[in-house]
Order: sequence, then C-alpha cells, then structure tokens
Amino acid sequence: MIQLYDKNLCRVETSQGTMTLSGIFIPFFLEMFLMNFMGTVNTFMLSFFSDDAVAAVGTASQFSGMIATFYAVIGTGASIVISHNLGAGQNQAGECTSPLYIKQASDAAVSALIFGALFSLVVSAATAALARPFMTLMHIEGDVLDNAEIYFRICMRFSFLGALFSIISAIFKSYGKPRISVSVSLGMNLLNALLNYLVIFRPFNFPLRGVSGIAWCNNISRAVGLLVMFVLLRRLLLGADFRFDLRHGFAGCLKMIFPVLKVGIPGGISSLSYNISQTVTTSIIAIVGMTAISTKIYVSDLVFYVYVLGMSLGLSTSLMIGWLSGAGKFEQAYRLNLQNLKITLVLNVTLSLFLFLYGRPLLSLFTNDPEIIRAGSTLLFLDIFVELFRGFNHIEENSLRGAGDVLFPMVVSICSCWVISVLFSYLLGVRAGLGLNGCWIAFALDEAFRGVNYFFRWRSRKWTKKALCH
Repeated sequence: MIQLYDKNLCRVETSQGTMTLSGIFIPFFLEMFLMNFMGTVNTFMLSFFSDDAVAAVGTASQFSGMIATFYAVIGTGASIVISHNLGAGQNQAGECTSPLYIKQASDAAVSALIFGALFSLVVSAATAALARPFMTLMHIEGDVLDNAEIYFRICMRFSFLGALFSIISAIFKSYGKPRISVSVSLGMNLLNALLNYLVIFRPFNFPLRGVSGIAWCNNISRAVGLLVMFVLLRRLLLGADFRFDLRHGFAGCLKMIFPVLKVGIPGGISSLSYNISQTVTTSIIAIVGMTAISTKIYVSDLVFYVYVLGMSLGLSTSLMIGWLSGAGKFEQAYRLNLQNLKITLVLNVTLSLFLFLYGRPLLSLFTNDPEIIRAGSTLLFLDIFVELFRGFNHIEENSLRGAGDVLFPMVVSICSCWVISVLFSYLLGVRAGLGLNGCWIAFALDEAFRGVNYFFRWRSRKWTKKALCH
C-alpha cells in the first residue's frame, strides 16, 4: 500500500533542474483554469443579453472545440517526443549525456511549430467557409442558428492563433518551463474579460457589439497572447539551457514531424472522436429543446472546474511519465500513476459533491429560469458518477500516452464514445424520454468503460515496451 502522496515519487532530475509534480501541476491547473474562465466569463456576460445568445455561443464553441483537437495532435505529439528524448539524453543526476537525443528534442519542437502553422492556416480557412453547414448540423434554428454561424465563422477564421499558442505552450512545458504559458494565459484572460465587459455592458460607445463582438474579443485576446508567447520563445531560443538548436537547418528538423505525428495522431483521433461524439449528443439534446441546450451549457461550465483539476493532474502525470519512460525509470512511473489516481478520485468526488450541494445558487448566477435551475440541479447529482470515472480516464489515459502507448487508448475511446455515449444518449435521452438525465447516465457509462480498460492496461505494464527511446 503506497501513501496518498509520496514526495520521492514526484521528483525527476532534468538538465533544466528538478521537476516536481506540484511544480508542473500548479501551472497546468492555472492555465487550464484561466482558459476555461474565459469561456465562463463569456457565458456569464452573455446571460445578461439572452439565454438564446448563450445557446448560440455554447453550440458554436462546442464545434470549435472539436476543431481544436486537430491542432492538439501536433502539440501533444511534440510534448511526448520532446519529453522522451530529454529523459533519454541525461543521466540519473539530470546531466546531459547524449547530444543526439537533445538535438532530436529540439528538432521535434521546430517541426511542430512549422507544420502546426501551415496546417492550422488551412483548417482555419476551410472551417470559416463552411460555418453555416456546420451549425445546421446541430439542429438549431432561427436566431440561435444565425448567431451561432456568426460566432463560429469569426472565431474559426483566426483559429490558427489558438493552435500556435497551444504548440508553443507544449514546448515550454516539455522543457520544464510551464509558468511562462500560465502567465501569458492570465494576461490574455484579463484582456478578454475587459473586452467582453465593454461589448456587453457598453459603458461607452464601443465599436464591437453582440455575439460578433464577443467572437472578436476572443480573437484579439488570443492574438495578443500569441505575440507575447513568440517574444518569450525567441528569448529562450537564445538561452543555453533551452538546448534549442537551429544551426543544422530546417530540413533536418522537419524529419522529426513523423514521430511527432505518429505519437500525436492516435491521441488526436481519440480526442476528435470524443469531441465529435459530444457534438452529436448536443444535437441529440437539441431534439429535446433549446432549454435543454442552455441547461447543458450552464452545467458544463460548472462541472468543467472539476474536470480541469483532474485533467491538469493527468497532463502533469503524462509529462513526468514521458521523462521517466525516456530515462527507463518504469517502476517510478508505475507507482506515480497509482498515487495520482488516488488523489484525483478523492478530489473529483469531493468537488462534485460540493457542486451538487450548492448547485441551485451557483446556477442562479447564470439564469433565473426555474426549469433550467431544477434540471441543472439533477444533472449535478448525476455528474458525481461521471466525474468519479472520469478521474480514471484523466490519469490512466494520459499516463499511457505519456509512456508512448497511444494505440490502445485510441481504440477504446472510439468504441466507447460511439457505442456507449452517443447510442445510449439517444436511447435513454430521446427514446426512453429521460431527456438530459438520460444523456448524463450515458456519459457516466462511457467514462466507466474507458476508465476501467485504461486502468487494467496500466496494471499490465505493456506500456513499458512502448518507450520511444528504448
């Protein structure tokens, strides 16, 4: 029986210094918290405008989140490849012993930036042009459809900003400098909140207004954040401790895009499948009615703060396991996973219970509609079970990916998302007449199926054979 928290498990010696779990987790959590807070601020301020505006922006945001998984392929792949190579290129004391591995880590970072820029520009143009057809697929209509189209087109036209931001953020984290992206995210969110306030409450004649104004606020804040990230990245490129070398040219760097995509694509397909399935379930919920969509968005905004805690710990675990696997320290990686799983389960259940107990006053911050508050309170109870099993997914799936075992999670995720989440959402939510409650039960079944499979995969230790540098 291991302790709930063992400091010795949570330390990795690297060429950039000692990497600790808390030192990675806190920046991960703050960054994800702040990024989600941007969405909550949008929802909160739009609720003063109308519930239909909330439904429009929420629906469009769900679809844009699906597009973002295309970009996550590159950042995720680069992070794992960089971590494995940095771990393999050092000795037990964290000193550099293999320049070849350090060079390959640098090449992976450069290739991710170049390929990510080109890929995201193409996707941005294509999705903006198809805004209306995409939003029509969501079974929304009238003003909700029109506003969703406007918001989606404007955001997608500049979605490459978010793609490049996430890739640079992944590079910083892989090199043990996660505080940089957190600081930039904080400033970006403050700017977004200020601009949103000016758009919605209009203390003076501000040029942006309505749903389109909120979309432009999003783009402006991301553009400023990306500019700052590029400036900081350029400074680090010149630093000796970053070991980021371009002297041998771009041709050699671009060769590393293949291992980056080899690792990133399965995880991207898995995330894409999950996001598409969530988009499909939103369209299923739309069959129930627009009130159901607004309820889902309000509840999702609340429970995401539970989600972000477990996901931050999962991503932190993944990064550390990437270093440990690259260095061949499989036993420490194995025990670290089990410890962090226990911590995540305790946190998820505790916070979910808190949301359920204080659900009504929290929902009242967003809306005065008694039907939405009543339905949302029931969903917060059901979500306790969703978050319990989601804790398994956050730790186990990210641990497997960090170790380089990416195909198994992809297959399990695809099967579960479509056979359980989507199918049972329709059967329970529509056919059985349970509405949103039926969809949330389907979500719990999906999380349970995936979590149990990932847990036993980790226990089997088959992932030890997947390390990229061994």
